[in-house]
Amino acid sequence: MTRTGPPLAVALVAGGVAAGCCDDHVSAASTSLDPNLSIGFYYTWVGDAASLYAAALSDPSRSAIFCSIEVYTSTNQPRRFQYSTTDPTVGIVDARGRFIAQGVGRTGVITSTAGVTDTTFIIVGPAFASLRIVATPLPAHVGDTITLQLDALDEAGAVVRGAEVSLLQTERQSDSLAGWIRSIREPRPFPSVTFQSPLVDRLVLHRAGGGLSAIR
Repeated sequence: MTRTGPPLAVALVAGGVAAGCCDDHVSAASTSLDPNLSIGFYYTWVGDAASLYAAALSDPSRSAIFCSIEVYTSTNQPRRFQYSTTDPTVGIVDARGRFIAQGVGRTGVITSTAGVTDTTFIIVGPAFASLRIVATPLPAHVGDTITLQLDALDEAGAVVRGAEVSLLQTERQSDSLAGWIRSIREPRPFPSVTFQSPLVDRLVLHRAGGGLSAIR
């Protein structure tokens, strides 16, 4: 005959211990555009409607290690959160908890719940459809220094100025074909880690090769 009493009792005791050890006092809040990525600042385009994810958090030092510090979230209890923005001309939060990007610039989104607040920053840039790199002058020859300009384009192919562009860091800025001369750019105000288009750099051509065809 199978005995099920003790395991059930153990499970009930374990559940009671877990409930008693997990702190449900709200001591902080967090706000993001992605529940899996909380970095304190985000980028959107003018016209975007991005859902906010907010969470009420407990003090992790007051709970057991197996407890979640999320007491409740905007997913399961959306009415417990209130939102405002520091610059409504850049963006607002609507009744559905979505950030509505209205103009180019930077704004803080302030989240309030249970007497605590959190501020996350959202940078809004102009919308664009594609990027274009143009090399001049062409044709180019070994020993030449050419200019590379990156532009953002709208759906009609027109240049969009001020688009937020992130530059990839490369370990090697030179190889046997060419050397890349990056222009000195003023850092953007916190929290931005991007630069605004157009971007202009130079390339010194060391020798002929297949890599030159990619410039066209």
